[in-house]
Amino acid sequence: MTDSTPGQAKEIRLNMLEQCNPSFQAFGLWTHPRDVSTGYTSIDYWVEYAKMLERGLFDNFFLADVYGIPDVFEGRADGALKNGCQGPSLDPTVLLPAMAYATTNLCFTVTGSVTYEQPYQFARRFSTLDHMLDGRLGWNIVTSYLTSGAIAMGRDGLETHDTRYDIADEFLDGVYSLWEGSWDAGAVVRDKSAPLYVDPAKVRPVSLDGEHYRFTAIAATETSPQRTPVLFQAGTSSRGKAFAAAHAEGVYINGTSKEVVAGHIADFRKVAADSGRDPRALKFFMGISVFVDDTEQAAKDRHAEYLQYSSTEGLMAMLSGAMGIDLSQYPLDERIEFQENDSNRSVMEAMTRNNELTLRQALEARALNGTNLALVGSAEQVADELISWMDETDIDGFNIARIVNHETTQNFIDKVIPILQERGRYKAAYGEGTFRERLFGDGPHLPEDHPAAQKRQY
Repeated sequence: MTDSTPGQAKEIRLNMLEQCNPSFQAFGLWTHPRDVSTGYTSIDYWVEYAKMLERGLFDNFFLADVYGIPDVFEGRADGALKNGCQGPSLDPTVLLPAMAYATTNLCFTVTGSVTYEQPYQFARRFSTLDHMLDGRLGWNIVTSYLTSGAIAMGRDGLETHDTRYDIADEFLDGVYSLWEGSWDAGAVVRDKSAPLYVDPAKVRPVSLDGEHYRFTAIAATETSPQRTPVLFQAGTSSRGKAFAAAHAEGVYINGTSKEVVAGHIADFRKVAADSGRDPRALKFFMGISVFVDDTEQAAKDRHAEYLQYSSTEGLMAMLSGAMGIDLSQYPLDERIEFQENDSNRSVMEAMTRNNELTLRQALEARALNGTNLALVGSAEQVADELISWMDETDIDGFNIARIVNHETTQNFIDKVIPILQERGRYKAAYGEGTFRERLFGDGPHLPEDHPAAQKRQY
């Protein structure tokens, strides 16, 4: 496994953070005259997007997703719908094969909820995707946090925060059994002369008899290049951190303080070690929004121009849904206190803990970057900051959010990446292999110390 010792000159890894809707993170920017996000319902939009990222040698196209439309702000979904805030949206899994067909090296991670479907059907779909993507698939594991999503999926309401993680543990137990334990290596023979397609002695049914899920089945799909897709997760609560440390290979985090981010990463690694995993087996990616131009002043001017199109209503609709509290009910010039509830704990933490900003100040600070760190400067300054964050926090790379599509991403590719390459901190060409092989430098399958490996019977 590639080493990621703090202080080493690690190569920066880049994910493009996106959601299949008109407005994500930078709410309102779909109205900018140079933005093309309203074309998101076209397959050409996504194919050209993926090809641009591959030209920039991005490692991964991360497509976030959510069930439900935020409807907590003012007690209805109007604020979200008017601003294209996390809705309307498309199913990202449907888009992956077309983008993969148009690219050769770019990997793809898609969000998949463990709360609202059965492990058997989920395992079948993601195995199919891993086949269609030639092993370039990652899975961002989420437990879902919108009450509107729970109701849309036939539930009475949102499960409690910790119950959702109980469900997630059980769900993963099921899909691990299907991916890792049902088909042996060499089970698929494809001998036309015998004739024998599958050796039945190397295939077996697996079972799960849990509180939330129950099945007995042979995995429907023959083993894909990675068996289990590369596993990503985000969570800063104690339960979320324990879950990520036990299961994740990549962890998504946000923060604006290097000291705080470094502390989170150290905590994750300790919890991973306590659970029996190699603490260096986790890769960490931090969310950023980049405003770059030829000079610092030009970058500031660009940021100011973009601000003219930002939507406070859209931002408040997203934050209200994520935090589970109606921000329209709070005075703008007072701080919001942390509230223990069952919504998105990471966003609640980001908006309240160690934060002396009033609601008005917080909204102004997050107008174009949501919960991400904002970097505004020349290409040299942005490169300096990225390297500084890498070297001082032990992160492995960044999730770069869209702002004005595709202008801001193309600017980053044209202006920042060449500098990082000159400094020896970004690759000049893609490596080979599956997503897992490119990320860790080892084989295509999960390592033996991962809990999924316990399901193997070959």
